[in-house]
Amino acid sequence: MLYFRYADSAGLRLRLLSAWRGLTLRLEPRPLRDLTTAFDLGFADLPVLVDANDRCWTGDVESLPELDARINTAPPPPALAAEWPAFVAWRAELEPLRQRLLAPILPLYPEISADPEDFDWYRQECERRFGQGPEALANDRYGAYQQLERLGRLRQLSRILAQRKFYLGDASLIDIVLTADFHALRFLDGVTVPIDLLYYFQRVASLCGLSLDSGLEADRYTHQAT
Repeated sequence: MLYFRYADSAGLRLRLLSAWRGLTLRLEPRPLRDLTTAFDLGFADLPVLVDANDRCWTGDVESLPELDARINTAPPPPALAAEWPAFVAWRAELEPLRQRLLAPILPLYPEISADPEDFDWYRQECERRFGQGPEALANDRYGAYQQLERLGRLRQLSRILAQRKFYLGDASLIDIVLTADFHALRFLDGVTVPIDLLYYFQRVASLCGLSLDSGLEADRYTHQAT
């Protein structure tokens, strides 16, 4: 059972990983301001995946190798053990910028924007975390994306992914995290995300058999990679 919100990257990590490994989840999308479900399970917030042994998983990046080992019988690619710590450190360096960039995008999800009270709550959370509401953060997207692109070397990364197809050549947890965490950059209005990166996101989604557009309002965005 997965209790989650569509707009949350951690929930998408869990959905992509489970789909990739052929694990069928019972999905329980929860409202934006639902804290009771998480508290009842012993956590501060969602997502929470409750497995067949009643163990709970939150989708934190650091816990994904252990979760993968529990649901997958095949050994991971040999290169993953060497690459994983460096990837996690690279991602952590980008995390503040990533969250700032995604904040004005997430109202694309009706679970945030459909109810005026939910959206007001979300705006207040943005102001608390970033010092600005989603509208002001959207106006700052060009500079923030340039920082992310430079710090994360996204253009170099996109060229590597075009050559290898997946980060290590073979699909791995790194591909799950990269796609879950960064695919929504394609919704940044007026920002040019490397096309090879967009194709990569779709390649990973196709491998998992899961749409990256789940939970979105179809008439509020244009899919940039076809």
